[in-house]
Amino acid sequence: MTRALIVVAITLMMFGVARGRSRAALSAPPHRGPDHLRQGYGGPPKLYAKAERPARQQSPPPGITRTVLMDNATVLVARLGYEAGKGETSHTHPFSAVVVQLTAGEVDMTLGADRSRARREAGTVWFVPASVPHAAINTGTAPWEQIAITIKPTRAAAPAAPPTDAPPGITRTTLIDNADTRVVRVQFAPGSREPVHTHPNDLLTVQVTAGRVEILIGSDKTSGAREPGFVQFLPREMPHAYLSADTKVFELLSVAIK
Repeated sequence: MTRALIVVAITLMMFGVARGRSRAALSAPPHRGPDHLRQGYGGPPKLYAKAERPARQQSPPPGITRTVLMDNATVLVARLGYEAGKGETSHTHPFSAVVVQLTAGEVDMTLGADRSRARREAGTVWFVPASVPHAAINTGTAPWEQIAITIKPTRAAAPAAPPTDAPPGITRTTLIDNADTRVVRVQFAPGSREPVHTHPNDLLTVQVTAGRVEILIGSDKTSGAREPGFVQFLPREMPHAYLSADTKVFELLSVAIK
């Protein structure tokens, strides 16, 4: 009899523990997956506030390719390819940008309240202010490409260098000049060259037409054939110079980031 009572007592104790565990499980907060949690150092996991969640990088729409050419503290430069009949829907960005038509084609461009549809030649430039709705569509029958230059709002600001007279054989035409950037079309005649100089701002150049270019940056000198879409970044206060090593005229864009 004593042995039987002991068995009953143990059974009741085990049933009580199981009930306690079941109640604890029911009263515990629901499990949240990794999208809802941020693990802090030296403390328990913290819930994400919705606005704190990192933005997901969006893929380009069908028929559009995007290749990042450069990404630093000042700019992100990407090469965009549009198939015939493909394009974007209206959207915005929290940063301003410069868009350069790299190859000629039929372009339907919406920028804020303005919309235009025309054939755009290589070197056509648009400035897209931050938070302004915009979209580009290829309305032609052949693919074309653009260069998109994101001007990062977190960059170290700097004044653009004041315009100066161009050296002999070099022609400069200002296309855009605002609080964020100055974009200048630069044409080099055969054998023309710049003197070594600096700028107080970061600078980006985009080759528009093919040519042999010699580039001096600091103590480094390179020379070679530069195809349309070749980009070069020049940090502020860096001594540099461009010269033509070609027998024909070529053009590039000088994009000063303020």
